[in-house]
Amino acid sequence: MVTEDLRAVIEELSGRSYDQFFDQWVYHAHHPELEVNYHWDEKTRLAKLSIRQAQKLGDNVSLFNFPLTVRFKGKFGAVDRPVQVKEKEEDFYFPLESAPEIVRLDPDYTLLARITFNPPSAMLHAQLADANDAVGRLLAVEQLSAKKDKETVARLKERLNQDPFYGVRVEASRALRSIHTDEALEALLASSRQSDARVRRHVVDDLGGFYRDTAYAAARQTLEAEKNPDILSEAIRAIGGYAKPEVHEALLRFLNSESYRNELADAAIGAMRSQDDPAYLAPLLDALSKREAAFTSRGFGQGLSALAYLARNEEKKDNVREFLMGYLNHQKRSIHLAAINALGTLGDPKAIAALEKFATAAKESPERTAADRAVADLRAGRKPVDDFKNLRDEVLALQKQNRELRKELDDLKKKVEAAGAQPAQTKSKKKTANKK
Repeated sequence: MVTEDLRAVIEELSGRSYDQFFDQWVYHAHHPELEVNYHWDEKTRLAKLSIRQAQKLGDNVSLFNFPLTVRFKGKFGAVDRPVQVKEKEEDFYFPLESAPEIVRLDPDYTLLARITFNPPSAMLHAQLADANDAVGRLLAVEQLSAKKDKETVARLKERLNQDPFYGVRVEASRALRSIHTDEALEALLASSRQSDARVRRHVVDDLGGFYRDTAYAAARQTLEAEKNPDILSEAIRAIGGYAKPEVHEALLRFLNSESYRNELADAAIGAMRSQDDPAYLAPLLDALSKREAAFTSRGFGQGLSALAYLARNEEKKDNVREFLMGYLNHQKRSIHLAAINALGTLGDPKAIAALEKFATAAKESPERTAADRAVADLRAGRKPVDDFKNLRDEVLALQKQNRELRKELDDLKKKVEAAGAQPAQTKSKKKTANKK
């Protein structure tokens, strides 16, 4: 039962009556999808918003009826104007003293709706600099990530280095990576010295998204100067994209290093996998064999997967296959599932017999799902010569079964004939006796 206090809270937060809220957002299918366009008429000093409910209407989806707050900011200050949205398409006009610098829809984020609103770049830049609206700055960063002009890059760089909220700085870093121009790279390189480790980690990660000598040099510098293992891990993954001799040496060093939850070794294994170089097979197998206890279950499982991936094109896979099969019955489910999946990746048909044992598990079990997938992958990846050999073996087996079946059939036929002939002989003997 809903109390009066709960009713009051719902009405206050939603801006509508309790019954109206539940009629539309609980019992009514879907949610509003709004497409909004803005226009300023200097002559009449009217701001115009055209709002369209774009959700596909049907038997279970209808038009919504709800209040929407529009906030205008400019030289006149900040003004909130409520409107009631209820039609498929509507135009709303707002008299203002001067053209607004910022237009924000649902500024307090209370409406359960998807809103598509693309204000002009000048408005987004102003919104990006609004110190009193962190949500507005985040939304502005998201929309600016689709633009590539130099002014946008400069403003995002400014937010990355000066915004009081670390979340905005993180999103600004991501936006620069998304823009992916030379100017965006330079902005990230110039912003690598971040006091907040959370932001610094994202900058290192986003720099790793560029394939440039300057980005590589920045990652190497991070490996030399950084102490935070989370940030070091991002730099290790970043250098994995470069086929340089010093990268090979660095990855081997971090593979055998000690760190909290073995994070650095995990990152090195991920980089080795991305390099797809079989030269890492022996040291990786050695590290997994000797340092299993240092890994988390997830990290060790990823190590098994990387080992199989690196060995998938090798002619001789016996050592790797036997190593992986040694974990098929591991007491930790995550590890023995990783071993099953890794055998599928390895591509060695000799593992099929063992994997088929797990394919007899309960139908919905993770073991059976993984085993079925692994066996299917192994069979699909068999070489034609293997398929021919298997087909030949199957034909020979069928021929043998056919011969045995034919022999049994011949024996049965003879028995039936013999059984049918016995009564006739007996009858003939009886007739002869009667004549005598």
